Amino acid sequence: MATATTAPASDLKVISLISTGHCLSHIYQLALPNLFFLITVKEGFSIAELAILTSVFFAVSAVGQVIAGFMVDKYGARPMLFAGFFLMAVAIAAFAFVHSYAAMMVLSFLAGLGNSVFHPADYSILNGSITEKNVGKAYGVHGFGGLIGYALAPFSMYLMGTTFGWRETMLILGVIGLVVAGLMWTQRSDLRDSGLDKGVSAGSVRDGIGTLFQPATIFSFLFFCFMAMGSVGLMTLGPDALTAFLDLSRDKASFTISLQLTGSLCGILIGGIVADRIVRHDMATAAIVTIGVLLLWTVPAFQPDNLALLITIFVVYGFAYGMAQPSRDMVVRSVAPSGAAGKVFGFTYSGMDVGSAVAVGVFGFLLGGGQAKLVFILVGVFMMIGVASVLLAKVTAKRKQIAA
Repeated sequence: MATATTAPASDLKVISLISTGHCLSHIYQLALPNLFFLITVKEGFSIAELAILTSVFFAVSAVGQVIAGFMVDKYGARPMLFAGFFLMAVAIAAFAFVHSYAAMMVLSFLAGLGNSVFHPADYSILNGSITEKNVGKAYGVHGFGGLIGYALAPFSMYLMGTTFGWRETMLILGVIGLVVAGLMWTQRSDLRDSGLDKGVSAGSVRDGIGTLFQPATIFSFLFFCFMAMGSVGLMTLGPDALTAFLDLSRDKASFTISLQLTGSLCGILIGGIVADRIVRHDMATAAIVTIGVLLLWTVPAFQPDNLALLITIFVVYGFAYGMAQPSRDMVVRSVAPSGAAGKVFGFTYSGMDVGSAVAVGVFGFLLGGGQAKLVFILVGVFMMIGVASVLLAKVTAKRKQIAA
C-alpha cells in the first residue's frame, strides 16, 4: 500500500473521508437545537428543557474527548473513530422513536459520547497520513467539512423539519451517518495512525496526565472553550437571537446564520493555505479573530435594519472566524509531544464541548429573559478571552522549550 510519505495523491482520499465524517458530526451537533421550534409545538417541551439536552450532549462529549484521546493513543484512532461514529448515528436515528424527556436525555448522552471520538481520532489520522507540506491544508479542509455541517444545519433543519417532521428528519440523518461510517470502514487501510502505525509509544497514563496539565495545553483548552462559547452559542441560538432582537422572520434569521457559516467556509480554505506558509500561527489567529469580533459588535451597537447590510456583516465575520481555524490547529499541534497527539487534541478540543455546553445554557437563559442583545455582546467577549488564551499558549510553550 502506498503511504502518504511516498504518494501525496493519497492525501486527497484521506482528507475527503475524514472531512466527510467531520461534516456529518457537526450537522448532528446542531440538528436538535435547530428543530427546537418544532419540538416545542409538537411535544410540549419548553426551549429551556430542550437546551438542557444540548448542554448534556456537549458536556458528555467534553469529558469523553479527554478519555478518547488516551484511548486513541493506546489502541489506535481507527477503531475509536468507527465505534464513535456508529454510536452517534444510531443515537440520532433513535430520536425518531422516543417520546419521553428521559429517553431523549439518554439519547443526548449517547450521541455526545459518540461525538467525543472525532477530534482526537481525526487529527491522529491526519497527522499520520498526510504529507508534511500539506498538513495545514488538511486541517483547513477538515475544518471546512465541519463548517459545512454547521452551515447546512440551520436552514436545512428548518426545511427538512417543516417538510418531513422533526422525527423523520432525525431518522434520515442517522441513516446517512451509518452509510458514511460504512464507506469509511471499507477504506480503513488508508487511514494511518500518527502513533501506532509509526511505532511511537503512547507512554503511561501518568505521563499523559502530566502533559495535559502543562500550561501551554491548559491555555489551548481555554482557547477552545471560550471560542466555542462564542461561536457555537451563535450557531445554535443565533437564529432565535436575531428573530427576537431585530424582529426578523425565522427563515431570514436562519438564512443569515447559514450565510455567516458559508463565509467561514471560504475563509477556512484560504486559512489552510496561509497556515502552511507562516510561522507565527498564534499571532495570525489572534489578529484575525479580533477583526471578526469588532465587526460582530456593530450588530448590537447599531442594530442594522437593512437585511443586506446585516448579511454582509455576518458573512465577513464568518470569513474571519474560518480563516483563523487552520492556524489555531497548528498552534495545538506545535504544543503536542510525540505520541500524545490524541491526548492533546482530545483534551484541548474538549474545551469546545465545555464551552458549547455552557453557552447553550447561558444564551438560552438570556433569550428566555428577553435579553437577545446580550447574546451578540457576549459572543465577542468570550472570543476575545480566547484570543488572549491562544497567545498565552504559545508563550508558555516557548518558555518550556527554552528551559529544556
